[in-house]
Amino acid sequence: MSENWLVDLVPAERPERVAYLFPHAGAGVSAVLALGRALAPDPHPVAIRLPGREALLDHAPIADLPAVAKRLADAIRTHAGEARIILYGHSSGSALAYETARALEPETALLLAVSAQQAPGTPVRMAAGCWDFPDDRFFAQVVADGYLPAALLDDPDVLEMVAPALRADYRATYEYLTGTTQWPPVASPILAIRATEDETVAEEDITAWSALTTSGLTTALITAGHNLLRDRPLELAAALRHALP
Repeated sequence: MSENWLVDLVPAERPERVAYLFPHAGAGVSAVLALGRALAPDPHPVAIRLPGREALLDHAPIADLPAVAKRLADAIRTHAGEARIILYGHSSGSALAYETARALEPETALLLAVSAQQAPGTPVRMAAGCWDFPDDRFFAQVVADGYLPAALLDDPDVLEMVAPALRADYRATYEYLTGTTQWPPVASPILAIRATEDETVAEEDITAWSALTTSGLTTALITAGHNLLRDRPLELAAALRHALP
């Protein structure tokens, strides 16, 4: 059930605002835990954990981003109740967060925040078919993209465990960004965050998010590399709070 895709990171009773945190490709609760703790208690943090990872490791990954977004939107409506909804995505999780914001409409999220990800509709930097690369080449790409530490290249058991979700997420993101999908603007304001040392996302990729909102784009710059969730959770939390209306 898609309700199991939502994980409350701290206890809460009737929160006024709930932040749903979408991690990068192949990741789950552990990737957003530090950010969630930095955000709590307001907004209340909830991790997105999709099939094929952590406690859902035995569930088949889903390589259809719009279908995942629709199911997430239904689960988020039920989970949030009367609370205001905030969506935050890191890297490929940003595309899923945006598509979820679309699926939630006509309800409007209080804020859609994205980091380290080019806007849908800009040139795709991901290699076509990379999800089908042989293991050595695929995992070298994943490490270069900042999703796995290089030390894990020497741990085949871990790589075998995380490979299905990683490959599914890479495929879903690429097909979504290069397909025939139209990307109309959402009614939510957008916060787009870029890391100063991130070589995978250019400044124009971040400012291009302005075309995807009718309520204005705010940008933020954090001194770090691509993996902001791991390296700068406190700065991310501060940027999110500052952008909340």
